[in-house]
Amino acid sequence: MNDKKLKDMWNKAETLMEASAYESSSIEQFISGRSNDTTQKIRNMIIFDLVLKALALCALAIDFVLYFGTTNVMSVTVAGVAILIPLIFMQYKLLNRFSEAADNGQTTRNKLASMLTYLKTKFFTTLLSVSGTYLFVFIAGSLLYFYAAYGYVRPLDGVDFVVFLTFIILGIVLNFVVNHGQVKYHIKHLEICLNDLNDQNLKLVSENIELQRKRD
Repeated sequence: MNDKKLKDMWNKAETLMEASAYESSSIEQFISGRSNDTTQKIRNMIIFDLVLKALALCALAIDFVLYFGTTNVMSVTVAGVAILIPLIFMQYKLLNRFSEAADNGQTTRNKLASMLTYLKTKFFTTLLSVSGTYLFVFIAGSLLYFYAAYGYVRPLDGVDFVVFLTFIILGIVLNFVVNHGQVKYHIKHLEICLNDLNDQNLKLVSENIELQRKRD
């Protein structure tokens, strides 16, 4: 083999290595962008819930003022406020924990693995909290409607209680089902991204999830 052929072979090898490195870097950047999109959607879900909880809290405070002197209604509004305040703080903590799991300072692989582990082990509590917000929004909104329409809470019969209870249960269940479906989609998306990086990543994540569940 002469020097020219040997030189040509080395040039081809270097070109292939550079192309491979570029392709790998491009794939990782693309996957990182997709994971950032997932991160933002999950974060928006939690932030939107925090806004709804805050609005429900304000509405209940207004209801307390509007119905001042009506003991039953005042008791409902006070109970709602007393429950909502710790729920808001809890949801804010959950938002911070998710943000830590999705820390942009990590490598793409570690970020995806951390988010996937969190969504599979810790996010159920967030889903319950998000779904439960509907109850407070419904009660606060109904009290405002009764005041605007009648100036007081009109007497409710058995049919009214059944209708209201049905609306509340359906609202909470539908809320949970829709948000749970979105989270499942994001989990599947993250699994595909991890698998695109390395076939062994999902195995490592499964081991981390099992370890996390044992700790819990």
